[in-house]
Amino acid sequence: MSARFVFVACLSMASVCVAGLARAQTTSAAGISAESSEQLEADYRVIAARCGTPGFEKAFYKQSKAAVAAGLVTRHRDPAQVEKTVTALRRNPVVLIGAQSDCPAQIDRLHEVQKERAKTLRKGAPRS
Repeated sequence: MSARFVFVACLSMASVCVAGLARAQTTSAAGISAESSEQLEADYRVIAARCGTPGFEKAFYKQSKAAVAAGLVTRHRDPAQVEKTVTALRRNPVVLIGAQSDCPAQIDRLHEVQKERAKTLRKGAPRS
């Protein structure tokens, strides 16, 4: 009788855990894209600071803040909260750029990001 009770208790706990994990997965799936876009924005800022000239870094940072304020980085969230998150997610530059020889390719990528954002910001980004 005792073994049966333990078996049923374990089976009940397992079903509760599986249901909890399934619910956690569905709620975090929406947050994954927001977190990854914020992390990407933080990484862009670090790369601009590490590889770019001071003038490029300043221009990129200014445009990055404008993109956050326009809702291009994460939609449906307060831009002030997104800006705080992006600032908090900045990583060590050595982790992102191992050697200075990687910088030219990264700067080219940031120039493309700037061009795309300039077009979008000029049109007027939808604030959803």
